[in-house]
Amino acid sequence: MAGYEAVNQDVELVTGTGPGVIKTTVELLIFTVIAYFTTSGPLKDFPAEGKEYKLLVLSFVSFFFVAYCFVMRQGTTYAALNKPEVIKSQDPKIVAGLKNVDRTTLNMMDQMPCFLLVAALPYALFVSPTVGAFLVFAYVFFLILYPVLYDKGAPLLFLSTFPRYFILYSMAGALL
Repeated sequence: MAGYEAVNQDVELVTGTGPGVIKTTVELLIFTVIAYFTTSGPLKDFPAEGKEYKLLVLSFVSFFFVAYCFVMRQGTTYAALNKPEVIKSQDPKIVAGLKNVDRTTLNMMDQMPCFLLVAALPYALFVSPTVGAFLVFAYVFFLILYPVLYDKGAPLLFLSTFPRYFILYSMAGALL
């Protein structure tokens, strides 16, 4: 009856938030150091007027950092931290936890093409790289709130999503 006991055991979901952030941080640091020493350095060869793009570059790096943290959080939750029986569990708490992990990553990826290609990059190039950088930082701030607010549902979740929509709309609108 050992198999029967294993089925009735309480299982607990371990989310990969910590490992995801650690993995992303270590990889970013390693490859930033490699890039720094194998290339000309950060914006060293930019003309004087190109320096205004430094803040924009930092804002985009912050976006990609958070995006990869979300992806690594999802990957470590599914592939490294939990046994298959946890992932396949029908326990409502586990299902809700996995839904948070999945929706966080999917929400970020759903909006990424519009955010980067339709709004943020064109705005920074054609309107203002400095204001664009601050808007990207604001977008990242509200993006980070998503996994925290997801379990609370609407209307609290809208504190993450609506400001990001408004940032996107204002950047796109400024391009018209």
